[in-house]
Amino acid sequence: MSHKILIAYFSHGGENLVDDQIVDLGEEGNTKKAAKCLSEKLLQKEIKSNLFEIEPLIPYGHGYEETLARSREEYQSGAAPLINDGPNGYEAYDTIFLGYPNWWGTLPAPIVSFLRDHDTAGKTIIPFVTHGGQIFLYSLEAIKKEAPEAIIKEGFAIAAPYMSSAPYVIDEWLQKNEELVK
Repeated sequence: MSHKILIAYFSHGGENLVDDQIVDLGEEGNTKKAAKCLSEKLLQKEIKSNLFEIEPLIPYGHGYEETLARSREEYQSGAAPLINDGPNGYEAYDTIFLGYPNWWGTLPAPIVSFLRDHDTAGKTIIPFVTHGGQIFLYSLEAIKKEAPEAIIKEGFAIAAPYMSSAPYVIDEWLQKNEELVK
């Protein structure tokens, strides 16, 4: 069976917390790096995928404290910000790799918006997370809540201090789960 694969992700560049220190990642956040690496690894296996960056219409700030405050407010209020339009031909995708940083132990608000804005019934969602030590925590339950008719599969997690190991983590995951993408 051939899958039509979308790698949809939300990533925050700028200042992030890595090993209890604020580090400036520049414009490309860890989740974007992981998404690009996943796309390259699939291509090496001759599996085509499309990348789609989920972006809030009002971007998060560059600074860590500013982003922390906004994400806390969104988490506490249950806000789901407006995001960019979805990828062209979304309905044709049957497998969605869903990438995000673990904020407040769960999904960042732009991912919630994406799940609410797009029909996920019957689609396979494979989450991947970049984190500072909490791995998936409550985010898998949040995906199930927002996409109750989707098929949620076990994904992979990459700790922020070990982003250089992303190619190995993704290779290992693909070797164990090749049937999900073939």
